[in-house]
Amino acid sequence: MLPRLICTTLLAGSFALPLAAADDPDQVYRGTAHDALFGLCLDGQQGIAVGGAGLVIESADGGQSWTPSEAFTKSALLDVSCGTGVSLIVAQGGGIFRWSDGAYQAVDSGSDARLLSVADNSDGLAFAVGSFGTILRSRDGGVNWESISTDWEAILNDFVEPHLYDVDVSDSGVVTIVGEFELVVRSPDGGETWETAHSGEASLFGLNLNAAGGGFAVGQEGRIIRTEDGGVSWTEASSPTGGILLSVWSSPEGEVLISGIRNLLRSSDGGNSWELVEGGDLNTGWYQGLVVTGNDSPLGEAVLLAGHQGSVIKVQLN
Repeated sequence: MLPRLICTTLLAGSFALPLAAADDPDQVYRGTAHDALFGLCLDGQQGIAVGGAGLVIESADGGQSWTPSEAFTKSALLDVSCGTGVSLIVAQGGGIFRWSDGAYQAVDSGSDARLLSVADNSDGLAFAVGSFGTILRSRDGGVNWESISTDWEAILNDFVEPHLYDVDVSDSGVVTIVGEFELVVRSPDGGETWETAHSGEASLFGLNLNAAGGGFAVGQEGRIIRTEDGGVSWTEASSPTGGILLSVWSSPEGEVLISGIRNLLRSSDGGNSWELVEGGDLNTGWYQGLVVTGNDSPLGEAVLLAGHQGSVIKVQLN
């Protein structure tokens, strides 16, 4: 089972990201050969990337430079969600850490499950998901958490509890989760009720829903599915690879970027056709953290990726 780690974020308003060519990636930060970064997020000038053995690196200049933070745990940190004033980190063993007022504090999740993804909205509604069907909810910005009971037997018609790899929480309180068995489950009411939007064979590791109601989920064997109605229904999209895809971002204008193991894919037509972005170690390493910055960012219109060897790289797409 791959760790789930993704934080995909659009930092600026809607813009048309040019997708004609890519410069060689710039190495923004590199750790040791044994380091790994599993989560990456930016909110304005603040950036956080998290990884194995409690690794945390921070940026105070919009992702231009990164500095290791003092470790506050030895647990693997698997995802991070940045917000104004509050950021949330999830970890193995049910660990949840909350960044506020310049400090990280552990909070009681009430769970010992491996937590693979976290997301929240501006109203303080937060969800963390993970192994064996774990769904946790907070209504107060991550201070207090409760477990959401789910009838997986009814959903999957089997006595299994699927690993859940990514979660999205909209500003209106719609929650969308992807995981094993190509599962997409959706709650229109902040976790009170749930419906199955899609299921299949491959595990889905990454999820993105954009402001126009479009979106994608990606996973094993190059699997790509897409939605045009905010995640209510899903259809298969073409895929140029059989590799493992881990993270995805899309814009309302039809630009799409997907990162994974030895893959960085791009589309300018809503996933109808794809190009392979090459350069540096994009086609030999793996990157799971994916952030797209806009033209009001210090980085300009660029892609930040975090992954193997504790690396953060910038890809400028022209």
